Amino acid sequence: MINAEVVHAAEAGLGEGCVWSPIEDLLVWVDINGQAVHRFDHASGQPVSVWSYTEPVGNAALRAGGGLALGLGNTVTLTDRVGAIESVIELPGEPESNRANDGAVDPAGRLFQGTMSNTEPGSPVAGLHRVDGDGTARRVLSEVMISNGIGWSPDQSTMYYIDTLTFRVDQFDYDPGTGEIEGRRPFITFDGSTGAPDGMTVDADGCLWVAMFGGFGVQRFSPAGEKLETVATPGAPQSTCCCFGGPDLDTLYITTAADSLAGVDTEGESNSGALFAADVDAVGQPTNLFAG
Repeated sequence: MINAEVVHAAEAGLGEGCVWSPIEDLLVWVDINGQAVHRFDHASGQPVSVWSYTEPVGNAALRAGGGLALGLGNTVTLTDRVGAIESVIELPGEPESNRANDGAVDPAGRLFQGTMSNTEPGSPVAGLHRVDGDGTARRVLSEVMISNGIGWSPDQSTMYYIDTLTFRVDQFDYDPGTGEIEGRRPFITFDGSTGAPDGMTVDADGCLWVAMFGGFGVQRFSPAGEKLETVATPGAPQSTCCCFGGPDLDTLYITTAADSLAGVDTEGESNSGALFAADVDAVGQPTNLFAG
């Protein structure tokens, strides 16, 4: 087991959605309950800025032309380079009681944006949407409970997906030319003893790194689904998301939550809500940029 270290005692209510920015050499991550986007400088080990909004921020993706694509409220909202809102993309069929929850960009620049109920978490009323570079949004999955981690195999033939309350990582056959998914099937199944699967990243060797909500860390799996190791987040049971960062993409960043959620008690857990980092024997895939 590897112990990750706290690099920023952020005390985030619900830290999530971390992504490495090769443009600025910064880590971008969100605090959903704090309605904010955080930017962290890898080189100095210091936070850079916090951008505040009036609705929950479910995740952040980098735009190819600069700025961010935010899962903001129940929309995808595009910002400029300093976080000011430029435009809003509506997600079809999403009730106002839903909110964005985690998303990821594929190598072709398409954003896959998930949602969940903000009023009845776990109700099967959410979805997964594909947002193309021209702003067209299409729902690709329905009857989702809590849409979470998304990632692609290095050869782009497989998309991995987590709906947290299924306690699984599923896989789809993926067409990188069109962005179509099909053939959904279970890949990794959890028994709940080490938490519930939340955010996820896939490294350059095709290994999956899954943040375990309630499980004090991140679990690594081989491309065949074999568990390889655990990266622990001491004092922070609610590990929510992970990504590779740094100039060489060899640092594993992990976000956590301070608010007691979904029956997971953070009372007395001194590092809850902190941003963690760990040196691991792996390298991430390059950050994909949203084409919109």
